[in-house]
Amino acid sequence: MTEENQYAEIWKTLSKIDVSKHVEKKNGLSYLSWAWAWGVLMDKYPDAQYDFNELEVHADATVTVHCVVLIKNCRRAMWLPVMDHRNNAIKNPDARKISDTKMRCLVKCLAMFGLGHYIYAGEDTVSTDSSPALSNEEIATLSEPPQKVKKEVPTKSGVNNIPTEEGAAEVVGKLLEFANKFCTDEAGLKSFWKENKQIIDILDSNYKSQYEVLKKGFIELKTKFGGSDNV
Repeated sequence: MTEENQYAEIWKTLSKIDVSKHVEKKNGLSYLSWAWAWGVLMDKYPDAQYDFNELEVHADATVTVHCVVLIKNCRRAMWLPVMDHRNNAIKNPDARKISDTKMRCLVKCLAMFGLGHYIYAGEDTVSTDSSPALSNEEIATLSEPPQKVKKEVPTKSGVNNIPTEEGAAEVVGKLLEFANKFCTDEAGLKSFWKENKQIIDILDSNYKSQYEVLKKGFIELKTKFGGSDNV
């Protein structure tokens, strides 16, 4: 089985699991029990592994944790800032808050493989439709006459959950950093783009200049891998 097919097989297996009975609500957000999530993963893929990179300490003394999960030969990475009960980044967080954030980041990383991914899309239950969701571009082609539609992505905090241009630039920097670090071929690059399409659509809709920076970076990577000069 090729690496691309392995990613697809893992997604197909994990994305169909109903996690709704194991979701905890806190401050208006949904959290999946990490112990239950890891137990389910072990039932399906007992050789799976995870690790945390060094803490990323920012200039304002806030901290971001980074998690990497390996299933078979498939690797996914995710990051999460240490936050307070209002979901604001904490300065100089203590060990307990860092530990709790690491486990939430682990669950978020598992969602990149499909387990409970719909929670982050604002859904309550797993979809039983086996057909792939239409992209915004595909939806746009259904209207007559054809027209370009503004991509607005609903999120927990509204249509746009990136409050400033500086925040958008930071998101772009992180996406390019992880693409450079973990994508080793054109297939992996395409998969990474699709996995992060929600946040990329927000950039496209609200921060065009940052979106173009991201697009240029992905094109350069794709060209390095021998692909065409477009995304």
